[in-house]
Amino acid sequence: MASILLIEDDHTVADAISFVLTRKGHEVSHAHNTRIARQKLETGSFDCAFIDVWLGEEDGLEFLSEHLDLFSSTPFVVISGGGPGRTLENVTARADAYGAVRILYKPFEDEELLAALNQTLGLQ
Repeated sequence: MASILLIEDDHTVADAISFVLTRKGHEVSHAHNTRIARQKLETGSFDCAFIDVWLGEEDGLEFLSEHLDLFSSTPFVVISGGGPGRTLENVTARADAYGAVRILYKPFEDEELLAALNQTLGLQ
């Protein structure tokens, strides 16, 4: 199955996503901030990464835009529920511009998460 990096600062959300993915046989590595995500991407190999737009004080899309060239072999799925001063349209445009392969809007169902993963891995 797939090796997945989950970049999410909310432990409840991360636990829920990890549960769904591991239940399907995938290996999930969690990073709760961009510093840890960078370290994991530099030292590991992932089939896919899920990154939240809002990571506490950090902007997940900025991280993606600054590091996409370093991790171009890892497809990124952006997770967003919008946020202060950011419409879903704005998030979508930025995610597309920075090379995200898919966007999931919170709240999403387990089936949507798995469909996004399967599409990203070319299984659909």
